[in-house]
Formats: sequence, C-alpha cells, structure tokens
Amino acid sequence: MKAIIIDRPEGPAALSLREKPDLQPAPGLLTIDVAYAGVGFFEVLLSRGEFVSAFPLPLTPGLEVSGHVRAIGEGVEGFYVGQPVASMTLHDLNGFASMANVRPDLTVPLDQLGADLDLATAAASIVNVTTAYLAIKDVYRIRKGDNILVHGAVGGLGSFLGQMAKRLGAGKVLGTVGNAEKIKQAAAFGYDELFIRTDFVRQTLQATGHKGVHAVFDPVGGSMRKQSLEVLRPLGQLVVVGNASGEEDVSHSFNQVWFSNHQIAGFTLGGYSDSNPVETGIAAREALSMLARGEIRAEIQGVYPLENAAEALSLLEGKNTVGKLVLKI
Repeated sequence: MKAIIIDRPEGPAALSLREKPDLQPAPGLLTIDVAYAGVGFFEVLLSRGEFVSAFPLPLTPGLEVSGHVRAIGEGVEGFYVGQPVASMTLHDLNGFASMANVRPDLTVPLDQLGADLDLATAAASIVNVTTAYLAIKDVYRIRKGDNILVHGAVGGLGSFLGQMAKRLGAGKVLGTVGNAEKIKQAAAFGYDELFIRTDFVRQTLQATGHKGVHAVFDPVGGSMRKQSLEVLRPLGQLVVVGNASGEEDVSHSFNQVWFSNHQIAGFTLGGYSDSNPVETGIAAREALSMLARGEIRAEIQGVYPLENAAEALSLLEGKNTVGKLVLKI
C-alpha cells in the first residue's frame, strides 16, 4: 500500500510518499480500499508538529476517507465487502493512504443514505458536516429564528456551518471572511450578510439593530474570540470549534462572563467521538443524508493525486482555498 508519511515537523514540504505493508483485517475494524481522503487545516498543523504529544512522528495524516470495504474484521456486522463507505479516522489518522482500518461506528454506508452521494464529496465532507451538525444542534441547541454569526465563512467548516444553521431553523445567518473576494465566494453557503472580519463587530451590531446575535461559531481563533463576545446578546453563546489562525490562545475573565450573561462552549469532534462514538456515527449519517438529498452542498476546490499531498497542504497553509480539497488515491 502507498501512504504519505510525516517524519519531521517542517511543514507541508516534509511530506513523503512511501510503500508500507498492506493492512490486514483486525478484530472490530473494517479494512477499506481508500478512494479519496479529505484534506483540512489540521493536517497542516500536524505537518508542523503542533500536536506531537498526541500524535508522535512519524505518522500518516488524514481524518476522513471514502472508499469500498475490502475486508471485515471479526465481530463487525452490518457491512459487506465492496460496499461504498465514508469514515472518520479521527483517532488513528492514517487517511492519506491507499488502505485504512476504520471503526465501524464512525463509518457511514453510502448506499443506505436514500440518495446518491459520490465518494469524493463524502470524503471532503464527513468530518466538517458532522461537526457543523453537532455544534449547532447539540452544543448550541439552536431555536427557530435564532440569528447566528460564523467566522471563516468560506472555510471547510464555515462553508457548512452557515448552511446547517439555515437548515436547522436559524433566522439571519451572518458570516465573516478575510477579504472582499471571499465575500463573493461565500454567498453560496447560506449567508444573509457577509463582512470583512477586521470590522465585523460594528457591522454585526448594525445588521442586528444593535441587539447582537444569539450565537457565534468560531473556527478561526485569536483575537476574534474575545471580540466575538461583544456581538452576543444576553444569554448568547460563543461556540469555539477550531483555531485555524494558529494564533496564541486568549484569556477572558469568568466574572465578565457572569456579569455579561454570556455563555462559552467548546466542541471538537475528535474528543466527542472518543466518548460518544455511536452518537457521532448517527450524526454523521444524518448530516451526510442532508448532503445527499441536496439540502446542503459541498464545495470542493481541487482534487489532487496522493503524491501531491504537499501541494494541497501548502495551498491550505496560504489560506487561499474555498470549501475543501481532496486527495484521489
């Protein structure tokens, strides 16, 4: 089998394609022939060695894959050889490879969604669309008519958050982007208004009649975390879902949270799925079903061969992407 290896923390340029022994079926796992692997900013961070304590080098990156079942491990039921599937490889990574062993509870049979969903879209979407679904529905617990602000509106996660908020009953959905060109690109993702992030506080308050929004979803991080609290109405919630900026963490007074009647929540799919795998799998199936039925859409900017994984990560590192990139294995 072929696999991308990161063995030194020197960024995307350090990725290399190597041959490894074929995987064998393991008890409780599915072995799949990978067709596509999703590429996200997390892989950029891995290439820099930013999570080396949790994921020591050398490693094969990749959080999400699609393909066909190659073999079924002992004790696994409900799948068949040759079945098209998408899976989240959140705990062991290893998605940037021609074969993967995956957990059945985090794997979605694509032929059971009730509508067609192609393998490339499934691999590009499963982690982010599931994150968006759980963050809006279960973490924030959206109510019909709530006004929402999403940072990073054209990113892999942001492009789903706006659409998912609308699909789950939001009223006005606002978004922030890094430059004027991305405002045009984000318009297709369910946003009612879009702002350049450097002036988002003023524009958000203006767009809401100075009442503020019910929730802010922030996958960007940095100084925007604290600024986001300025646009929350009383009992409003800041939901932290990433740190794509790579900036240092920010601190905030818990007494100020108390005095302002604000709420702050965090959500990461990796940690949640570790303790709640069944619930995560159910959410993934529902979210991918929405995608298959055309209720939300995925934006794939580019498809790269596995050997060009470094090029894909470099493009993400430069923050020059809309939606998602995928590797074709």
